[in-house]
Amino acid sequence: MCEKGTGARVVISVIIACFLFSTTAQGQILRQRTQESGGMGYSIFGGTTLDVDAFNSRLEQGGYTAISDNFFSTGGGGHWIFNNGVVIGGELQTLLGDEVTNGIYKHSVTAGYGIFNMGYTVYSENQLRLYPLLGLGGGVLNFKISETPASLAFDDILANPERSVQLWTGGFLLSFAVGMDYLLPLGRDESGIGGFVFGIRAGYVLSPFMSGWLLDDLDISDAPDLRWRRNRNNGISDKN
Repeated sequence: MCEKGTGARVVISVIIACFLFSTTAQGQILRQRTQESGGMGYSIFGGTTLDVDAFNSRLEQGGYTAISDNFFSTGGGGHWIFNNGVVIGGELQTLLGDEVTNGIYKHSVTAGYGIFNMGYTVYSENQLRLYPLLGLGGGVLNFKISETPASLAFDDILANPERSVQLWTGGFLLSFAVGMDYLLPLGRDESGIGGFVFGIRAGYVLSPFMSGWLLDDLDISDAPDLRWRRNRNNGISDKN
């Protein structure tokens, strides 16, 4: 288990590092010198679920409505396939959940993560590639509660400025996935083949090490568990 303050800072550093290595899920072929060598960058979209059971139990005990475990995921990434079939890349994604209204309050959970991926091409023929991936990275989960009265006077805000609160936690992530890409060639030059890439990524993300919940830099005790333990199902598509 990560130490709360230190763990959160480490997670942010991991996400930044993963973004600099940037990887996979909707793509642009940059160049492809041979059948096996080439790179792509892409935008990512899809659906995912988080493990929210313990978190929802505490929400309902406090009189709040449970949140859905279904999240919309979007982001970007890229990867490079070497002549020997090795795949290296990374991805950065944001998860967006539904906003739930509870009387004059509304609450929601959002998340973001970055992962560095390594894999190997197990099948490649006629612009179709299949490759398993192992990923390592970090992510952050954010829980926000805000008050939404019908109207407010300026003096009310001065008297009580604390009308919303945001808690966050983070941790290291392990990713296991299988990707499949298909290149629709649109042209060739001295650099290689360019065109649209269509694909899909499916897999699983685990968060074995999570920091505690924080409010700014203040540790929150006795907080419920909320973490990645989810299937991934992302779409791929792009143009050179």
